[in-house]
Amino acid sequence: MANTEDLEVFRKRWKEEVNRKQSNLLRGNADGGTTSNEGKNSASSSRNHNVITPPKPVNIKFNDNIIASNSSDDSLNSKREVAYYPFDIVCNLLKDGQNPQIENQQTGKKESVVEKKYLKRHKDQQSNDKSVKKFKLKDIFSNKQGVNDGSGKIRERILDKFISDLDEINEIPFFDLSIPREVGIKIFQHLSMPDLCRCAQVSKSWKSLAEDEFLWCKICHDLGYEEDILTIEKVNWKDIVRQNLNRKRSILSNWKERKGDVRQLQHLPGGILCSVHSYLNIVAAGYTKGDVKVWDLENEEDFILQPSNTSLIIDEEEEEGTITNFVTKVSTSKNMIAAVFQQGNVDVWQLQGNQTQPCYTFVDGHSKRISHLCLSDLSDTMVTAAGPFVHMHRRKSGLFQTQQIDVQQWVQHIELFEPPASPPHVAVSTWFKVSLYNMETPDQQCTEIHNIVDLNISAIDVSEESNILAVALKQKVKLYDIHSKREVQDLYGHTREISCMNLRNSPINQIVTGSVDRRVRVHDIRTTNPVASFTGHMYEVTSVQMDDWKVVSGGFGGFVYVWDLRMARKLWEIHSRHPVRHCKFSEDKLVVGNVPSSKCPVVDEYENITHRKYRGGIQVYDFSRDQMTEGVPDICLSTYDEPSASSYNMALVNPYDKI
Repeated sequence: MANTEDLEVFRKRWKEEVNRKQSNLLRGNADGGTTSNEGKNSASSSRNHNVITPPKPVNIKFNDNIIASNSSDDSLNSKREVAYYPFDIVCNLLKDGQNPQIENQQTGKKESVVEKKYLKRHKDQQSNDKSVKKFKLKDIFSNKQGVNDGSGKIRERILDKFISDLDEINEIPFFDLSIPREVGIKIFQHLSMPDLCRCAQVSKSWKSLAEDEFLWCKICHDLGYEEDILTIEKVNWKDIVRQNLNRKRSILSNWKERKGDVRQLQHLPGGILCSVHSYLNIVAAGYTKGDVKVWDLENEEDFILQPSNTSLIIDEEEEEGTITNFVTKVSTSKNMIAAVFQQGNVDVWQLQGNQTQPCYTFVDGHSKRISHLCLSDLSDTMVTAAGPFVHMHRRKSGLFQTQQIDVQQWVQHIELFEPPASPPHVAVSTWFKVSLYNMETPDQQCTEIHNIVDLNISAIDVSEESNILAVALKQKVKLYDIHSKREVQDLYGHTREISCMNLRNSPINQIVTGSVDRRVRVHDIRTTNPVASFTGHMYEVTSVQMDDWKVVSGGFGGFVYVWDLRMARKLWEIHSRHPVRHCKFSEDKLVVGNVPSSKCPVVDEYENITHRKYRGGIQVYDFSRDQMTEGVPDICLSTYDEPSASSYNMALVNPYDKI
């Protein structure tokens, strides 16, 4: 009703409804009077058949207050009363802002219904013989608190009176609807969670609809919880949503205050850590002995995968010595684990079942040195690169099929691009060029995205959500739209070569980069300059990741920093002896892998190479478990909230609030 058209529609609908109700009531009263006084009326009509009898005056009831059209007391018994006309200003809205006039039969003067009501409410302000100034249409929806009636007094707005009448009555016609429950649920499913909670406070019927299991199950799935469970498999979905939201709020607080369970994953005796990778709750690590160890963090299980080749190779550069087939790279996905070995073979294991032997083995016959490994998160697909060759391994009918692509130049980076509405592609980067290959038809000509001579590519990354390819060129990042093959934006800010970046796991329209200049920068891909910059690393940054409120970065010096994105400051840090080669977090966990730079350290005869300072380590921080108060009796814990800046629980022996 903000504009004139909405007001006219409102008035038209109300006028039709009021006329319909009044006509029905008058028809009912007329039928009753005809039945009771049939003889009398027939006799009178026979005698005075040419005389037209005027209709009797009508009483209109306003919230238990009757405004009579004839003010004399002796005529009250002869008046007819119209039931249910609760709004004392609806006539004002229907008649273009003018008061409806009812003729007073005693004085002959026309008085308005609103005026009569108004005079009755304010007897001390105005006398009955004074006429009230007519309301104007612009005063009905005026933003002012009141309207001056000309005598210096502030009169109540008509809209305020209308709203007050709506609040006072119990029967509201346009809220008293009767629709099937299925239709109501279909309407309510478009509401958000706060709107559903507000609707549950309207009435009992609305509460029953707003708390339907189907609606809250849909909200739970939209939030990312219990997505594999159907509505009928559980009850009290509203409580499940509440528990998950409280858990999320607790995890967020533990992240900021560094509260949680810290776990050091045990390494294999006698081996040095070579590579670490994690996916969700699965952590895989490869060692110099050739073994691959896997931890299931959710079920708290671990097992060792056996390689297909454990032979030794004679080291030609040494007079006496051999080279073991140790792991150089390891990668995990939803269904598989793959490891690249020093002698040029790749082993693949299935995560389903307790099989420790590889289900597929690939040996590169060209350079015997596989430099890159990438697994698909959506299918059983693996991509490897060795020298100028790229191999695509795809499982079909239970068997792996391999296809080879000759890039003509040494491959520097590979990234899988798997959009939901198009076939999967692989982005291959050489020193100066980035090309896109279709994995379903790799023999066809590739799509060239980037090609600039004399600008070495230091890193690439892709985002399936925004269809953006990011190419790092020394101090800047170039962004390309994959569909149109056009450059979108150039990002500046770093003073030295960019060493790492993350676009795939970042929020939409954002990217985080790390550089040799020891700085971490957050960019909005719609602007050129960075929106946030963090300084604190002592050496180059090796790993970065961000979400909506924080940035986690790891460096060559062994430090891992957690930054608050909104406040642009450091929250906390952790340190280890070896460089950070893997740093990845989820909603409630942080996995940090510190891989030694030297796999064969030079030691004297009194030292053991398997000492802890040479082996590296993997740390897992679980922020869903608060270990600060576990094992402490309830009598020793204070119920008062501790300050958010402190990470210590200063428990009392006998707290005063427990006495």
